[in-house]
Amino acid sequence: MVVTVSEGVWCIDCQTLDQPNAFIVEDDELTLVDAGWPGDVATVERGLQAAGFEPADIDRVLLTHYDADHVGTLSKLAGLDAPLHIHGAEAPILAGEELPPWRARHGIEVLHRLYYRRLTLPDLPIRALDDGDTIGGFTAIHTPGHTPGHTAYIHEGLSAVFLGDLAYGLNDDLHASGWLTSFNTREVQESIHALLEHTLPHYVRVPRPRSGSQGRTRSPPGTPRRLNR
Repeated sequence: MVVTVSEGVWCIDCQTLDQPNAFIVEDDELTLVDAGWPGDVATVERGLQAAGFEPADIDRVLLTHYDADHVGTLSKLAGLDAPLHIHGAEAPILAGEELPPWRARHGIEVLHRLYYRRLTLPDLPIRALDDGDTIGGFTAIHTPGHTPGHTAYIHEGLSAVFLGDLAYGLNDDLHASGWLTSFNTREVQESIHALLEHTLPHYVRVPRPRSGSQGRTRSPPGTPRRLNR
């Protein structure tokens, strides 16, 4: 299913396992932000078609991080021929040069490592990003914590922020990436704080997280709705 978020922004609601989202963004070029599990390929293709596009129309792919539920369809989308942008810390994993570490995320990273052993990786150019890089109308903001190279993308022209797995929305709250699924929950909180300071300077002064804080982060009054996971 595809939902129009705003003019030029569509959300593809993937239905496998943890139900990740992918986003289509049209400005001067067509961008896919994240791509779902391998089993989401039909959903992503239908979402593109519903928005009036085909995989061959995509000019670039922005990836928030390397987890398989965000990169899984990239080798399966027929006609996709676009560069993949991902933080430099995670580019070797996406390229198949490294595997996720054995010991991280309280043991569950071993599942990511084993899954990557059988994941078909895309044969597409990979462009390593750093904090503050611009890609068309997007700005990459390094938001480590969920993974070391996790990156959020801000599109000021469309008033949109793409969070990946830094946090997820539930009712009027943002819930931070949790203890079990994060490399470092302290970094998650610091990344949320830094991103809010970057995107909401006219809305609220965000208190810095206390040592050991984790879990729910309440959306400040006036927070734009398009904080997209």
